[in-house]
Amino acid sequence: MAASMQHFSLQDCKGALQEILFAFREPGNVRRLDEARDHAGNDMLRAMQTVFPVASQIQMEVIEKYGFPSDGDGVIRFTQAVKVYEKQDQDVAQLNSQLRAILIPPIAAHGPSTNGS
Repeated sequence: MAASMQHFSLQDCKGALQEILFAFREPGNVRRLDEARDHAGNDMLRAMQTVFPVASQIQMEVIEKYGFPSDGDGVIRFTQAVKVYEKQDQDVAQLNSQLRAILIPPIAAHGPSTNGS
């Protein structure tokens, strides 16, 4: 059953975000993500192909407890719900910021060399 904003409260949102952040700190998940990051190196495309699916799977395991489908559509719906609550509540905004930092870590950009060689 898909969650709607009517059944996914502000407290649910906070709880889900806290649970997702906790899941990312579990040793097994840390290991899974580290392995995916090691495999990707600094290649952004490879990171999208290896790290993002692992991170999404961890997130899906949590959001399904809150009534969202455990698939890409569920992640999108959850993200949309979080964005609504993020505008209303500073705690949600802070938790979502922490989640984004995990899901979209800064990647060092290495552009073409301009050293005149």
